[in-house]
Amino acid sequence: MKRRELLTQAAVAATGLALPHAFAQTAAYPNRPIRLIVPFPAGVSPDVVARLIGDKLSAAMGQPVLIDNRPGAGGMIGALAAAATPADGYTLFYSVKASHAIAPNVYRDPKYNPPRDFKAVSQLLLVPHVLTATLKAPYNNMRELVDYAKKNPGKIDFASLGVGSQPHVALEAWSQRLGIKLNHVPYKTNPSPDVMSGVISLSVEASTTAIPLIKTGKVKALGISGAQRIPNLPDVPTMTEFDANLDVNGVIGSSWHGIFAPTGTPNDVIAKLNAEIVKIVKTPEIQGRMLDLGLTPTGTTSAALDAVANSDYAFWNKVVNDLNIKVD
Repeated sequence: MKRRELLTQAAVAATGLALPHAFAQTAAYPNRPIRLIVPFPAGVSPDVVARLIGDKLSAAMGQPVLIDNRPGAGGMIGALAAAATPADGYTLFYSVKASHAIAPNVYRDPKYNPPRDFKAVSQLLLVPHVLTATLKAPYNNMRELVDYAKKNPGKIDFASLGVGSQPHVALEAWSQRLGIKLNHVPYKTNPSPDVMSGVISLSVEASTTAIPLIKTGKVKALGISGAQRIPNLPDVPTMTEFDANLDVNGVIGSSWHGIFAPTGTPNDVIAKLNAEIVKIVKTPEIQGRMLDLGLTPTGTTSAALDAVANSDYAFWNKVVNDLNIKVD
């Protein structure tokens, strides 16, 4: 009995010694710059929002938040870089539905598994996407696009940010449901200039970047993902207005943005980041900026984003397999 009591006392004492040390680590965090990996090129929707949130987080945390763009492979390059970093809170990953749920199901050997390798910090927003077309295209809405595609099979090209990106898989899924054939042209950089010039016919753009292009007459909008029109594009119909089953609740075309950390990052560090990020997202300034860009600001708990991300990972596993979109 004495031995058991001594062991218990020793364990309690060790815990008591460890707690102040752990608290000191958390209290000191962050004491150097934080890197936020964005798996897409500068100027596209995730980069725009990452820089907006990063500036505010820098001020809140008292340390620079450095944006590190790692584009390519539908977000895979950035995801792999983030997953391989120490789980200390000094490297974060700005992820979206495509890089978190779609791309790792497209690649046969992705070398990372989001539910296993990442811990959610907070969801930032929900984002609809807009199917945009070059001004030279002989169609101005979904009905005209489908009619033209059926009369000219395989003659329409569409751009995306790479195989396994959401624009790629969304258009493949929509094409299958609509009974048309489109040609995919993957890009490593923003394809919008080629859509504007007419080199490429179609592209699925996040509302963040689509709205200014449409409003300035550089591209035309054919349809919006999901069931709700964007207030800044009130005359552009949704996909479900064209076909009620085409994109129910934006499950195919809409997305989310969120911040993650490598699995193993201390829970108290996650909690500290979550508290600051949620406060930033809830400010009137950020709410207004996001709404102007056609985004729906959220700002959730870590657990809520984990649940959404893991559910989407399972959903897109089935969609990708049904479409037989695989990359070696």
